[in-house]
Amino acid sequence: MTFTVKFGNNFLTDYMRIIEVHRNLGAGIDSTTEDKISGGSNFIRSRRNKSTIEVEFRTFWKDDIAGTRRKLAEITSSEVPLELIFSDEPNIFYQAIRSGEIVLTESKSKLFATGTITFLVPKGYAESVDTKTLNNDNSGQENGTIINNDDNSISVLINNNGTLPIFPTIKITPTAESGFFGIAGQNVLEIGNPDEADEERKTKQTTIADFKNQSDFDTNFVDATDWTTSWETNIPPIPNNSKLKWKTDGIRMSTFSQAATWNGGIKRYVVPKDSTNQYPVNWHAQFNTFFIQNNARQAGRFQLYFCDENKQPLAMFEIFKGGAGQNAELIFWLIGGDNKMHKFGGDKPFNASTGKAPGGITSLFDAAHGGQAIIKQGNKISFYWKGVAYSYLMGDAGSSTKLAYVYVVEASRQNYPVINDMSLKSFKLTNLNDGYMVNVVNKYQPNDEIIVNMDAKKIIVNGQGANSDYITGSDFFPIPAGENQKIDIVYSSFTTSPPKIEFSWEERIL
Repeated sequence: MTFTVKFGNNFLTDYMRIIEVHRNLGAGIDSTTEDKISGGSNFIRSRRNKSTIEVEFRTFWKDDIAGTRRKLAEITSSEVPLELIFSDEPNIFYQAIRSGEIVLTESKSKLFATGTITFLVPKGYAESVDTKTLNNDNSGQENGTIINNDDNSISVLINNNGTLPIFPTIKITPTAESGFFGIAGQNVLEIGNPDEADEERKTKQTTIADFKNQSDFDTNFVDATDWTTSWETNIPPIPNNSKLKWKTDGIRMSTFSQAATWNGGIKRYVVPKDSTNQYPVNWHAQFNTFFIQNNARQAGRFQLYFCDENKQPLAMFEIFKGGAGQNAELIFWLIGGDNKMHKFGGDKPFNASTGKAPGGITSLFDAAHGGQAIIKQGNKISFYWKGVAYSYLMGDAGSSTKLAYVYVVEASRQNYPVINDMSLKSFKLTNLNDGYMVNVVNKYQPNDEIIVNMDAKKIIVNGQGANSDYITGSDFFPIPAGENQKIDIVYSSFTTSPPKIEFSWEERIL
C-alpha cells in the first residue's frame, strides 16, 4: 500500500515520494527545578513542550522540479495549523504548521530533487480524527456507560483510549426542572444554585378559628388531660379538678371541687398547622368573655393561655375576682426568665357587677360586650384594654416562636359562690402568616441545552454564554486516560427525572 501524507486538504504525496518520516517519542518536557544549598535540586514543576515532525522526500523521477517546488510551497504555506495525517496512522491527526523553509537539493542528473519539510506541532500530541460520543442512546458500547442512580445522581464511565487526559464537551438536557448540576471527577464543577427549591413559601392572613356556638366549642375545645394544674402566677397554680362545658352562652364551669383554695377546669384547643406544616408565628386572637356577678360574695378566675409547641405559655389573659365586694381586675401575664408568669402593664380594675372600668360608661364584660384581643407580630405581643395597646417585646427568640395550643381555665374559690356569669362566649384566631407553597420556575427547564466545554472553560445555555452560572470554588477538569474513568453528575433533589447526558471528546495521543 502506498504511504501517503495529507496536510489540510492536499496530499503532499501527489508531488513527492517519502523517504523518511521522523516522529519523535512524544513531545519534549520542560522541567523547572530549584537548586539546593546542600547540592542537587528540588523539582518544582514540569510542562509538555511543542514537538516537530520531519518529512524527508524526493520528487518523482523526471518531475518538473521548479513546478514541484512552487506547488509544495503553495500547499504547505498555511498561516494557521492544519491537520497532518499519515496513512500508517489514519485515525489520528496532528495540528501542525510548516516550520522554516523547504530546501530542495537537485540531483546531478537534474531528474529529481530531495528535501525535508519540518512541521511544528504546537500542542505536542496527536488527536483522534473522529469525535468520540457517549450518550444515553449508545450507553454500554465502546465509548462507555451511563447509569442513572436512585439518589438523583448519574454515573458516567468513560473509555478514554488515548494516552493523555481529555477535556470533553458535556451536553446536559434536563427532562424536568432543576436548579443545579454538579459534575465530579478529578475536580468538581458546579453550576446553578444547589440551594434553589422547587417551591417557595408565601404567606397570607387566614381566619383559622371562629367559634360561636356549642358545636364549635365541643368540637375544638377538649378536656385538657395533659395539664394537672394551670400555670403558676404570683399565687399557686389552679388544680385541674373540676369540669368545663358549654352551657347557656359559652364554656362555663359545670362541676365544682372544693379541695383547694382555687379549684378549676381546663380545656385545650390545638391550633391547626398551615399547608406548609407550620404553626402560626404571627397571629391575632379575638375572644368574647362574660364576667358579671349577681351578688357581692361571688368570686372567680378566668384565664386564657397562649402556648408554644412545648406547651409553654407565651402570654396569658386573666379576669380575677378574689373575694367579696365589687372590685375585679383584668391582668395581662407574660412568661418570665424564671419560667413563671409575671404581670405586665398593671392591673386593669373594673366593677364586677356592671363590667365598667373606673370613670367609664361602657360595660366591658357584660352579655353585650366582652370583646378582647391579643396580637403577636414578630417578637412583639400586644394586649388591648379600652382600645389601647399594651405591647411587650419578647427578644429575638420570640420572632420565631409559634402558637400551637390555647388553654381556657375557669376557677371557683373555696367557700365562695362562683361568679354567676363567667364564660368564654366566642373565640376567633387569625393566622397572620398563613403559609402556602407556590411553584418556583427553576433555573434549568426541560429541553434546555446546557453545554459545559471543559477545554475552553465555557458554559453555554441555550446558545448563550452562561459562565455566570459557574459556582465559585469549583473548577473545570480533564478526564484521565484509561477504561471506565468515572464521572458523577448530580442535580436538584426535587428533580423528578434524570437529565439526558452526552459527552463528546477527541482522544489525544503522544
